[in-house]
Amino acid sequence: MKLNKNAKDLTATMALVGAIVLALNAVIAPESGRDMFPWSLGLLAVAILFWIWLRRDAAAEGSAEAVQAAQDAADEAEALAKRREVRRETEQPDASESDDLTKIKGIAAGYQRILNEAGIHSYAALAGASIDDLRAIFSEAGRAAPAGLETIPRQAELAAKDDWEGLRAFQEGI
Repeated sequence: MKLNKNAKDLTATMALVGAIVLALNAVIAPESGRDMFPWSLGLLAVAILFWIWLRRDAAAEGSAEAVQAAQDAADEAEALAKRREVRRETEQPDASESDDLTKIKGIAAGYQRILNEAGIHSYAALAGASIDDLRAIFSEAGRAAPAGLETIPRQAELAAKDDWEGLRAFQEGI
């Protein structure tokens, strides 16, 4: 059986108290005829209070670490949100500058809207996105990735080069 550090500390403290109680009962009780039960209870109470005091310090250390980890995570999330907001503000093209991403097999109007909201408005931007980036974009929007996600950057690359014949041939092979 595996015990954590706190359980080991408590076990060691109780073993020490038990040994002291047995020693006192063996040495003092037979000679004086006094009952050592109150002393035994007193020592047990002291041991428990000592263990609680040790746990308080350990809990305070763990709490400080948890607070720091939570603060680090919050700072990172805030920085990510600011970067995303700046990117959206700076990359909003006019509707006339956006490519029709629905020409890519697997991207319907709903997926195009999600990509546009993520800052992907052109075939070139879509071609430059990694599969993991696209998966994260759709996941963040609460949607499943489109079928054939692995082929989307290649299709977008062909569309960005205006190679419509190559795109059509590639799509037929999918």
